[in-house]
Amino acid sequence: MRSTIQRKRYRLHWMQYFRIYRITPPFRVKLYQKLFFILVCSIGFIGCDTGSGGGEDFLPIPIVDRDDPAIVPIAKIDSWWVERHTNRINNVINNQKMILIGDSITHYWEGTEAWDILNTKYNNKITNLGFGADQTQHVIWRLINGEFPVGINPEYVVLMIGTNVSSGDQPASVAAGIGEIIKIINSASPSTKIILLSIFPRGTDNNNARRIFNNSVNNIIKTYNGHLNVMYYDIGQYYMDKNGILTNELYDADLLHLSSLGYILWKNKIIELIGD
Repeated sequence: MRSTIQRKRYRLHWMQYFRIYRITPPFRVKLYQKLFFILVCSIGFIGCDTGSGGGEDFLPIPIVDRDDPAIVPIAKIDSWWVERHTNRINNVINNQKMILIGDSITHYWEGTEAWDILNTKYNNKITNLGFGADQTQHVIWRLINGEFPVGINPEYVVLMIGTNVSSGDQPASVAAGIGEIIKIINSASPSTKIILLSIFPRGTDNNNARRIFNNSVNNIIKTYNGHLNVMYYDIGQYYMDKNGILTNELYDADLLHLSSLGYILWKNKIIELIGD
């Protein structure tokens, strides 16, 4: 049994080690924030990330349930989808200039004049990982199942996802799904610069319900700018006038997918962003 003096020394040792009250205020605040961060992560929610690559190492993802559909990886069973995924994982090319990730809006770049021009400019060092009708959970599944392996190391990723939602989805859920995608990209390739595009506006004007939803998602994901090598870019502003009326010639008749002119504009904006 320790003597009284030994017990006092023992207590003093731990008191000195954990003297939070002696930490100066700025560091005290950081410590409290970190303790809160650990607590939130430990009770079954996501939204916590310490990062693994360049830029600020914290991604302010909304806190959602771990079983939120927008963040739970899931594959599709459509034959074309499976075939396209198989093709992509069998033809992974490292050190590309850029990889585009998204849904049908990204998928349908292929075969356009804009796609040919972009490929020519960057010496065919572009990969298209757009899959029609994909949601965030499908992109997550694809990336962790071979489409974006460790060591792929593109210079840029151009990411736009989120316009396809299911009944009951909330903007925070979609934004959390986008955050999970960013974390996967950054973990596999920390040096890659991620150009996170706003979800394109859809519908005739600002009163369109899907437009309102997309705008809500955009208002969240724009806070990812500067974290984990993310640069947020509001490309949607160029597809409508100052009153929010969609520029019809840039869209197909469904006012969701882009026309050939819409892809030309997108191509021009990418070149402006990354240069040669």
